[in-house]
Order: sequence, then C-alpha cells, then structure tokens
Amino acid sequence: MNYSVNPMQFRSIFAVPTDIVDKHIRIANGDQLKVLLWILRNSPDAPDIAAMCAALKMDPADAQDYLQYWQNCGVLLTDGEEPKPTAAASPAPVPTPAPVQPQKKPARIEAVAPSKPTSAEIAVRVDESPEIGHLFNEAQQKLGKTIGYDGQCTLLLLHDHYGLPAEVIFMLLDYCVSIGKVNYAYIEAIGRDWGNREIDTIIKAAEQIEALGTVNRLWRQFAAYAGIASSRPTAKQSEYLRRWSEEWHFTPDMILLAYDEMMDNISKLSLAYMDKVLMNWHKSGCRNPADVAAYAEQHKNSKTPQRVKKSTAPAAEASYDLGKFNERSVHAPLKYERKNKQ
Repeated sequence: MNYSVNPMQFRSIFAVPTDIVDKHIRIANGDQLKVLLWILRNSPDAPDIAAMCAALKMDPADAQDYLQYWQNCGVLLTDGEEPKPTAAASPAPVPTPAPVQPQKKPARIEAVAPSKPTSAEIAVRVDESPEIGHLFNEAQQKLGKTIGYDGQCTLLLLHDHYGLPAEVIFMLLDYCVSIGKVNYAYIEAIGRDWGNREIDTIIKAAEQIEALGTVNRLWRQFAAYAGIASSRPTAKQSEYLRRWSEEWHFTPDMILLAYDEMMDNISKLSLAYMDKVLMNWHKSGCRNPADVAAYAEQHKNSKTPQRVKKSTAPAAEASYDLGKFNERSVHAPLKYERKNKQ
C-alpha cells in the first residue's frame, strides 16, 4: 500500500529542523519528541512549560527531563547559552591526498547517544550475555513494571555505552525509585552523568547517592526561597547544585545571594546565569557575603580588580533571613511565587 500526505494538511504548517528527523528520530523517545514538537508549534522562542504540560498531560518534572535531552543535543538553548555552529550540508569535495595526522584520544563517552538497537539486536545481546537478561529481569522487579522496548534500550545504553556494571545500575534504579522519578529520560540522564564521571563501582555509587541526597535537600531550600513548585531538581539542576556545593563549597546563603544577583539583572530564573555568577565569585576567592561586598566595591573602583583576600570580618547582613528561609523550606508548602525585581 502506498501513502501520500493529504494536500489539505499543508494549509497550516510549522518548521521542524531537518536534524530532528535525520539524527534523532531513532534516538529520541516518544515523549521527548512530543515536547519538542509542541514547542516548535506553539512558542519556539519563549515556551510556556506549564501550558505545554497541561496540553500534553505531562508531569512538569518529567517534562524537564525530556527537554534536557534536546538541550544536551544543542537543539534547545537555555538563558545565557550561546548557539554552536553546525556544519551545513554541501556537495562532497573532490578528495585530495592529505598528510597523516596523529589521532586524538577519543572521549570516553560520545556527546550524542548512539542509535537505539532494534528488537532483534536486543534479543541477540540477551542470548549472548546472561548478565543482560539478569539486568532486564532485576530492573523490572525494582521498577515494579514491565520495562518494554524503551526500558531495554535505556538499560543497554547504561551498560554497553556508558560502561556502568549491572550492580551499579541496580543502585541507580533504587535511588530513582526512592525519589519517585522512574521515567527513562531521568534514569538515562543520571546514568550518563555517572558514566562521564566514572561512577562505576559500588563504593563510588554509594558516595554519589549520598551526595545526591544532599543536593535534594539543598534544592528544597532553594525552591522554597525562589518560589519554585517542583519538589525535585532535574538532572541538569542537580548538576549545578552539586558543582556549587561540592566542588566550589558554597553555602546556601551564597547560592541565594547569587539568586538575588540574577533577579536584579534578568528578572527570571536562570541557573546558567547563577552558575556564571558563582564561578566568578569562586575564581575571585569570595567565600561569604562580606567577600562579595568587598569584591563588588573593588570591581567598581578598578577596571582590573585583584583577587579578593578572604575576609575575616563578620559577614555583612544579607537581604534575607537565612533562618526564616530554612524554616520555610521545611514547613511551608511549595508554590510558585516569583520574586519581583527590585
């Protein structure tokens, strides 16, 4: 049977980048394609995520995970993120001899995931490796559902491409179940992060799960202060919080100070903007609000400020009450209430 598109359907159309079909049609799952198509159809420049979730009957936290895929691929950009040039299609040049160049060591994990295996290829992997069959069966027990084709693809990606052994994947699944985030996009995002950072042993996985618990607690504090409704951070938000608290050793009051700095300049939530603020403070040696105040004064009086010495004076009084904010993060219900720009 031959098919053709009804010409009447072309009375109303919208643009879809060719890369979506050429590169991602086999990789992206159905929900990831849904959120992108909705954005392309309704509001490519400033999508209303709440309206999208209502239209698609989708949980906001899950939607953020699906959008994360397109951000990782460079299809969607966040505030402050510059577009990266892509190679345009052009006629193939006539090949000419070229000197042999030394090969660079390839990255441990490719930026874009490989194409999904077919059902036949999955069956072959199960037949040739009893560990894969055990991985699928145990995952079904932990998730409390039949994993199906999408789940099998995700588990194979974690095991074969990101290099996570089965026992580490089981710990990852246990963590996702414990926080109520068992969609495959979130599981894959956490697995990709673990693979990139070589979280590939039981000991490393246990340490990482403990660190994620700290990140979740920090998120609840931040969400209460910023008026964010989501009770759990997305994988990308967790990455920001982990860097700020674990790598740069910033306390919650410094993170909130960066939030106030962001709101004073762009009046909308952007963790990418906060990341740049905190990175600047980290490089400048600012460890508390007093350091920030001294650095700002120095920067104002000099075009080439020197590194700020660590302050020994008591921290300047902040524009918020950290004690009240901590109490509110524990007792107050989470609701969206955007802070107005001063």
